[in-house]
Amino acid sequence: MAFDKAAYWQAIFSNPSHMPPATQFLGFEPLGWDVDAGWCEAAFLLPREASNPAGDAQGGMVTAALDEVMSLAGSMVQDGPAMAPTLQMTISFIRPVPVGRRILGRGEVIRRGRQAIFTEGWLRLEDGTLLAQATASCIPRAVPLGDADARNHQP
Repeated sequence: MAFDKAAYWQAIFSNPSHMPPATQFLGFEPLGWDVDAGWCEAAFLLPREASNPAGDAQGGMVTAALDEVMSLAGSMVQDGPAMAPTLQMTISFIRPVPVGRRILGRGEVIRRGRQAIFTEGWLRLEDGTLLAQATASCIPRAVPLGDADARNHQP
C-alpha cells in the first residue's frame, strides 16, 4: 500500500498536542499546508516567557518559529514519514516581533534534492507587515512509520 502523505500530515495537524513541546511553547496553530507544493502556514502566539529585555520576542524564539514552518514544509515534501533537520539557517530580523500577539508564519520548499532541501520562510503580523524572513538548508531524513507512531506523530 502506498504512503498517503496528505492523510499523514492531516492527522498530525488535526491534533497540535501531538507536536513536540518546543512547538507547543511557540503557540503553534496550523493554518494550511500543501504536501505536493511544499508549503506550510501557521499562526504563533509567543508567550511572555519568550520576551527579551525590551518586551519583544527574543531572537532565538523568532528563529524557532521560522525554523518550525520551514522544517515542516521540508518534512512534508518527502515520500514517507520524515523530518527535515536544519543544517544551516540565515535570518533577517526586520521589525520587533511581539509576544502575546498572533503572528503568521509561512515556510516553503524552494528546491528539493536528494541530499538537501532548501526552504525559505516569513513571519508577518496579521495586517501583512513583514517581521522576519529566513532561508535554510535541511537534511532529508526518513522516519520509519513505526517510530513516528511511537512518538505520537511528532515529525
